[in-house]
Parts: sequence; structure tokens; C-alpha cells
Amino acid sequence: MASNACKFICLIIFLSFVAQGYGDCHLNYLSVKQSKTGKLVQNKPEWEVRVTNPCKCRFQYTQLSCAGFQSVTPVATSVLSKSGNLCLINAGKFIFPHVDFVFTYVWDTSFDLKVMDGVIVCP
Repeated sequence: MASNACKFICLIIFLSFVAQGYGDCHLNYLSVKQSKTGKLVQNKPEWEVRVTNPCKCRFQYTQLSCAGFQSVTPVATSVLSKSGNLCLINAGKFIFPHVDFVFTYVWDTSFDLKVMDGVIVCP
């Protein structure tokens, strides 16, 4: 009986170590950076948005705050789909580890785009 208890405790410890490796991913790890591309469209600057995932997990159904978001040039709904003050990026598909998700828009100023929600999927 003591042997079974020891095996069970060892299994719990092992699983906690395995889970610990994947538990390091959080929504706030995704970074959203914007910069001007240097291109002007209708006298307005083009902005590049780069969402970076430095974590080993994938992010899905990622939503950004995007209150008032507009663009002189259309942004494909497969890239950015606005609903109220939230925007779903990449049509809800995965944002893979160490691969930036990038899109552009054209407006006078940049918008305050922040990660608000999403699903973390670890291998």
C-alpha cells in the first residue's frame, strides 16, 4: 500500500513539473507594437501592427481592444474583425510561438490596441 501511495505522489510531482513548463504562458505575454511604415495614403500615415508571441504555447481567438478603430484602407476581416470595442485578429486562428502576426492600417494617429482576451493552447 505504501508503494502505491509513493507511486501516486511521484506521478503528481512529475505532472506538476510537466505542467509547469507550459504554465508560463499568459495573455499578457503577447506584445502589440505599432510603428509608422513611412508610407502615406491620402495624406495619412500607414501603421504597422505587430503582435508577437514569445511563449511556447499558441494563442487562439485573440481579441484586441480597438475602440474607435478606423482605416482609410480596408483591413481584411480575416486579419481584423471588429465587433463593438473589440477586434478579433487572424480570424481566431492560431498565433504561433516566435512568429509575428502583422497587419497595417492607415489613419492620422495610432489606435490603442491591447490584448484583451484569447485562448492559450499548449502542446
